[in-house]
This record gives sequence, C-alpha cells and structure tokens, in this order.
Amino acid sequence: MAMQSFRQRLQTKQGIGIVIALLSGGVLVYLFLTPWALRKLSDGFYLGFFNMLSIGLLLLMGLGLAADKHRKEVPEELKTLTLRGFLGVLGLAAGCLLYFEVMRRIGFLVITPIFLFIAFFALKLGHWWRCVVLAVVVTVIVYLLFSVVGLELPHGFLSVELPI
Repeated sequence: MAMQSFRQRLQTKQGIGIVIALLSGGVLVYLFLTPWALRKLSDGFYLGFFNMLSIGLLLLMGLGLAADKHRKEVPEELKTLTLRGFLGVLGLAAGCLLYFEVMRRIGFLVITPIFLFIAFFALKLGHWWRCVVLAVVVTVIVYLLFSVVGLELPHGFLSVELPI
C-alpha cells in the first residue's frame, strides 16, 4: 500500500480529529495559563469554567473523531481541500483567540460587531451592509441573552453597563 501524503491524511476524519484536538488542547493550555480563568467568583464557579468546559469537550470530540471506526474515511466535502482553505481555517482559529484577548481589554460591545463583520464578510454572507447589520443584531442579541441570564460580559474601557 502506498504512503499517504500529508494532504490525504489531513482529509480523513482522523486527520480532522487530530487537528481539532491539537487546536483545542492549545486553547485549553492557554486558558490554564491565564490568571483570570482560574479566578473564583462569588457563586463558587471559576471565571473560565464554561470556557474550559466547552474547549475540553471539543478536545474530547476531536480525539473521538480521530479514534472512530470510520476514521480513515474522507468526507465528500474535504476531497477538494486546498492548503489555502486549511490555512484559512487556522487563521480563523487564530482570529478567535485574538478576538478573545482584545474583547477583554476593549469590551464585548465594541469589538464583537467588528469581529463578526469581518467573519461574516469573509464567509460571504452578503453585501457589506448586510454583514454590518447581521453583526450588530447578533451582538445585541447575545448581550441581551447574557444580561437576562445575569452573566456579565467584559466592558473593557466602557465602564458603564447598558440597561436592558
């Protein structure tokens, strides 16, 4: 049997699972190294609990995908995978990390619509004006949902909360 190229291995479910596990493992290590994530809140939870939980679950799902009995299969959508597309996904992951860091400093309400606009525009979800509207609407909805639940989003340099 011929040796598979890196691209062919990457296209399998196993390759995808390994990439997901490595990326989420890196993010998990990053979270453990940031002091804010392990800060205990008044309700007994740690500030980064839900972040670490969701990333930990993503890590487990990536490992599960890599070890699945169908791990050698190549999904139809990935048969045309290009290096440019793969690097684009890695760039998106790096952009999410950057967004997270900037959001803590600048604030959710300032940086989220900018980040979402860039993401929506890159995903070609419509004309630029539609991407702006979508970004603002999604930001407001998320802010309202978090406010209703009683969870505070980073204010950054905005020291005042907006009323719901």
